[in-house]
This record gives sequence, structure tokens and C-alpha cells, in this order.
Amino acid sequence: MKIQQVIRAWAAVGAVLLASCKMPAPEKKAEVPRVKHNYIVLLDLSDRLIVQADQPQRDKELISNLYYLFEEKVRKDLYIKSGDEIKVVIAPQRGASLRRDIFEDRLYVNMNSIQKVYRKTKEEERRQHFLANLDTLYQQAVYSRNREDYHGADIWKYFYEDLPVDYAEDALTENYLFILTDGYPIVGHNQNKLLEVHREFPDLHIVLLEAAPRDKDMEWDHVMTIWQDWFDEMGVKNYTLIKRGSITKEIEQVRSLLEAGPVRLTSR
Repeated sequence: MKIQQVIRAWAAVGAVLLASCKMPAPEKKAEVPRVKHNYIVLLDLSDRLIVQADQPQRDKELISNLYYLFEEKVRKDLYIKSGDEIKVVIAPQRGASLRRDIFEDRLYVNMNSIQKVYRKTKEEERRQHFLANLDTLYQQAVYSRNREDYHGADIWKYFYEDLPVDYAEDALTENYLFILTDGYPIVGHNQNKLLEVHREFPDLHIVLLEAAPRDKDMEWDHVMTIWQDWFDEMGVKNYTLIKRGSITKEIEQVRSLLEAGPVRLTSR
């Protein structure tokens, strides 16, 4: 046998052995769908802003910390993978001169609408813009020191008309609604019962903050029962009612709720 034939024969044997020893390519892992967070902050800008002198500052501190928590979530998703959003919305209020549409536009951040190249590089600019507009909102919201000049914030109307738009129904979105109110649903309506919404929000997580019913005749129990019954009617399974107290403790409670995730017991 010629030497060239021997070489070819051995090369063929080597190729067979190499093919038999070659490991199969690892299967690609299925990509786990990423959960998006939708933070909605609903403001009651009624006379509660002047009943307690520090109420605007407390509101802004709570909202600022919610924004920081939003930013933390965006960072965990490495910016480019985040689809999270945060929006501040204002409950309708008869007689108020605030341009709700303008402020709600300025206080809305949706990571899906931001080019990926700017998500990290313009983080501080977005934050400063958000906080500056928050300051302006509260400066304009306190337009009188006379309680009679304010009308009740119509939280029911927001739920009935606007929440269906702000609420995302897809299975990969966790919706959180933070309501900043003294706990009294509306002035001028029957405060013993909130009107029906005729819509269910079963996957909505509600956190009611700064509730401050008067300390008489079991007022806390009475007012909170109104909210609980209303949430139950809408099929809301997860809600937490937080009484006005230490601002530091309220902020810690909110952080704990968000870190715990959607599986929580209803607060009573």
C-alpha cells in the first residue's frame, strides 16, 4: 500500500473517532419572561393638604421614595431589559384649577418609551425632572388656607373612568396602586358607601397611605371598613391600609410590601 493511501486511511479513521466523541451541542435554555411593574400613584389634593401643615412635604417624601424604588427595579433589570413604568395621577376635584393632563404627563416615566442608549445615561436627568415637577404640583395644589375653598377628591371617578386605562391587564405585569388620602372617600357623597365601579381588578395591589380618620367613635374602623368592602366588590385581593404616623415607618412598610411581591394577605 502506498504511503499516501495509508495516510488517507488513518485520516478517515481519525475523522470517524472524532465524530463519535463529539459532544452534542447544549440545548438553549428557554428565556424566562420578564415581569413588568406598573406603579400608579393616585393623589387626593383636597383640604387634607392644609389640615396638617406638613402634609405636602410628607406626600412628596412618600412619592420620592416610590420613585427611588422604581429606579432600583429598573437597575435590577439592567436598564435595557426593563419595561417598568411609574405614573402620578390626580383624583378629579371640582373647582380645582390644576391642569391634571399636564402634570400627569410630566410625572410619567415608561421605560419602554425610552431609547435603550439613554436609559442609564439620563437616569439622573429623569429623576431631577420628575422631582422638580412634583414640587411644582404641590406648590400649585395648595391654593388657599381656607378649607371651604377645597372640594373633595373624587377617587371613585378615577376608578370608574381612568383606572381601566392605567391598569395593565397582561399576565406579565404587576399593577400597584398607591393612594395618598386621609381616608375619607369624597366630600359631598354618601360617606357610608362608595359607589360601585362595575369593573373588577383582581390582579391589582392597592396600598392606601396617610389615612387619618378622626380619633373618635371608632372612626378608623368605620372608614376602613368602607374601603375594604369597596375593594372586595372589585375583586381586589391584595390591599394594605396604612394609618398616618411615622413617615419613616410608612416608607419602610411600602418597601417591605414591594420586596415581598404580590402574594400577601389582605390587611384588616
